[in-house]
Amino acid sequence: MKGLIPRRAFLRQTAGTVALAVSPTGRVLHASDRDPRRVFVGLFAHETNTFHPVPTAAFTYATATDLRLPVWKEPAWTILRGVAARPAGGGTVSEAACREAVDRVLESLRAAMPVNAVFLRLHGAMYADGVGPAETELVRQARTIVGPGVPIACTFDLHGNIPSRLAEAGDILVGLKTAPHTDGPQTAELAERILLDTLAGTARPVACVLPIPMILQGEKAMTTAEPFRSLVEEARRLEHEGLPGHEAKILAATLFVGCAWTDSPDTGMSVMVTADGSRATARAAAIHLARQIWDARRQFAFGCETAELEEGVTRALEARESTVFLTDSGDNVTASTPGDLPVVLRHLVERKVPSAVVAGLNDPEATRRCFEAGQGRTLRLSLGATIEKRCGPPLEADLGILRLVQQPRMVVGRIGRIEVILADGPTAFTDPRQFEPCGIDPLSRKLVVVKEGYLYPGLSRIAPRYILLLTPGAGDMRIERLTYTRRRKSVFPFEPDTQFDPA
Repeated sequence: MKGLIPRRAFLRQTAGTVALAVSPTGRVLHASDRDPRRVFVGLFAHETNTFHPVPTAAFTYATATDLRLPVWKEPAWTILRGVAARPAGGGTVSEAACREAVDRVLESLRAAMPVNAVFLRLHGAMYADGVGPAETELVRQARTIVGPGVPIACTFDLHGNIPSRLAEAGDILVGLKTAPHTDGPQTAELAERILLDTLAGTARPVACVLPIPMILQGEKAMTTAEPFRSLVEEARRLEHEGLPGHEAKILAATLFVGCAWTDSPDTGMSVMVTADGSRATARAAAIHLARQIWDARRQFAFGCETAELEEGVTRALEARESTVFLTDSGDNVTASTPGDLPVVLRHLVERKVPSAVVAGLNDPEATRRCFEAGQGRTLRLSLGATIEKRCGPPLEADLGILRLVQQPRMVVGRIGRIEVILADGPTAFTDPRQFEPCGIDPLSRKLVVVKEGYLYPGLSRIAPRYILLLTPGAGDMRIERLTYTRRRKSVFPFEPDTQFDPA
């Protein structure tokens, strides 16, 4: 991937001044006369946790999935499935691995040429040494390949850290609106409809990204709680009704929470707007939404019940509810942590909790030993802290092997009256069906511990109650405890007096 330009600073040197970038309004976005039917699809996505102790040095590769809308299956369209690249790990992506992955995705694009459109499935929080925001770099290089007349559509997670310059290369920029995420299909379909309208000549998308100097934990910006719920509704209103005083239609408006556990100059909240043909409208809508977010900055709080470890377990044990789910947020696998911390398990063992299951603990070596010993055996094991060694030692315990699960490879064991599910890699239990091969009905236990931040929808639908535990780890919700070295300054809440004028 030769020819990478150096990363530009996210902000101007003047404190509180935020850069705006938009795609050129003069860009002609229409289908090629040679072949109006070829659409390339690629994937390049990761939520990088730079506080993870181990860098990510490899990617996994597959073929990108097709587009969702039925219209793409008609003979008029040729969908060209390019490379899908995902980092095989949670930590900062190495420069060599990132460059190789970008090269592979771009080579699949070159092999598909000529194309009339590009559709990229991204996350928005990938960070690589020597590259920076890698997904933005991919879009920039894709633009150099296809030229200025081919529309590029991108979808994102709302936990992306989005540089303003992304809008210089991408045309149709659409992100998730919900946290917990429930609108993945709708987000993809919105981007596809805008792309179809663009190819038909009935839309001329212009993108604008406006960063906000504010770093926020995702669990403080849940669409199930205020103020984020109302802010997202305002973005939806703009999509349906437009911006007063502007004739141009708002095609898509996304409020990015950002990923607080990606230490980078781009980390933080932002607003991304795609308007129809009007640079001024895209910019004005972004300013409108950014101002509302900034005015509400002191109102953001955890959108669910939250407690320190000891207090949270005490509350759960004393709760009237038959079952209480506890999320081990500091070791939140969905935020790309190692998932191997035994902190909560140790606490439950020491308190001799009578009915609990901890799902799951990443420990390939302990898992291997249990499979070698066989079901029904008891082993003295050193559990956890095989990767993340900064938050205490492994748990030394006698583990009774209750069940061996082949796919995915897991072990159900018991320490006293506490069950623990060991896994052969980072494992997030986000759906009740994941407990079935383990022979466990989670609602028959008093405490159910999972390695998440907020509880995912599949579990929250069945949970009588849940508490987010403020635990240590690479995903520590107490972000003031984390050592940032690359974040911008000044930024709220680290510098409480940060000044920001969205205009």
